[in-house]
Amino acid sequence: MARTAAKPIRLICPKCFAAFTVVAYISKGVDKEAYYRQRAAEHDCSANGKRQETGFKDPLKASKERARSR
Repeated sequence: MARTAAKPIRLICPKCFAAFTVVAYISKGVDKEAYYRQRAAEHDCSANGKRQETGFKDPLKASKERARSR
């Protein structure tokens, strides 16, 4: 079977209602809706709320913080 190009799809978890992106190559002839429902059901809800903030979002603040730490 031939595959289409990889496409990002935004899904919403039916349990925690968190939005997440799935990027996949889906072969022609495969039921896309069933695949998307399965991926949404496999979403790890417990890991969704445990994101760690890494670094600073504002580059000016980050450079000032690095200058202070030296």
